[in-house]
Amino acid sequence: MATVDGRGPFRDFWDHRTLLLRMVKRDVKGRYQGSIFGSLWSFATPLLLLGAYWFFLGVVMQARFGSTPQVAYPVVLFSGLVIHLFFSEVIGRASGLIFEHATYVKKVVFPLSVLPWMTLATAVFHLGVNLSILLVGQLLIVGSVPPTWPLVFVVLLPTVPLLLGVSWGLSAFAVFLRDIQQMVPLVLTLMMFCSPIFFPVEMVPEGYRPFLYLNPTTVVIQEVRAVAIYGD
Repeated sequence: MATVDGRGPFRDFWDHRTLLLRMVKRDVKGRYQGSIFGSLWSFATPLLLLGAYWFFLGVVMQARFGSTPQVAYPVVLFSGLVIHLFFSEVIGRASGLIFEHATYVKKVVFPLSVLPWMTLATAVFHLGVNLSILLVGQLLIVGSVPPTWPLVFVVLLPTVPLLLGVSWGLSAFAVFLRDIQQMVPLVLTLMMFCSPIFFPVEMVPEGYRPFLYLNPTTVVIQEVRAVAIYGD
C-alpha cells in the first residue's frame, strides 16, 4: 500500500486530492443510494440514538456516570460512542478495502494508498455529523457547553495518522490472511466494552486499568469528554 516513489502518504494525498474528493462523494452517496431519505439518514440515526439514550438511560433508569450529574449521562455516553463509531468505521472497512475495490487494484496506474484516505474522509464526514448532534444535544439536555468545546478537534487530530496506519496495515495483510476480516468485527466489539463508554475508568480496579489503556480509544474518549463536557 505504500507509494512507489516514497513521497509519503500526505504528499500522495495532496497529489490525488481531486480523485479522492470524487471517491468520497460517491462513497457517501452510495451508502444511502436507493433510500427515500438519502443522506438524511446520516443525521437521523445518531439523533435517534441520542434520543433513546436520553429517555431510557437518563429518564427511565436514572443512570449516572461517576460524579457527573445524572441529567448529563446520555451526553457523556453518546460522546464516547461517537469516538468508537469513528474508529469502527475506518478499521471495520480496512480489511476489505482491496477486495471491495478489486477493479481499481487491477489498474496499475491507480494509487492504492488513496483507498484508506477515502474511508477516513467518509468517516470524518459522519464524525462531523455526530459531533454536531452531540453539541446540539448537549445544549438541549444540559443547557450549556464549556468554552473548551472547540478543542475537540485538536484532541481528534492525532487519530488521523493512527487510523491511516492501521488501515494501510490491515488492508495489506488481509490480502494474504483472510482471517483478518473475521477477526476485525470481534476486536471492535471488544474495544467497545473495554473502553470508558459506559463507565468511568475510576470504576475499574487499579490492577486492570492498564489493560484499558491498551485500547487506543480510551485516551481519546477521556480527552474528548474533558474538553467537550467538563471544560478541562
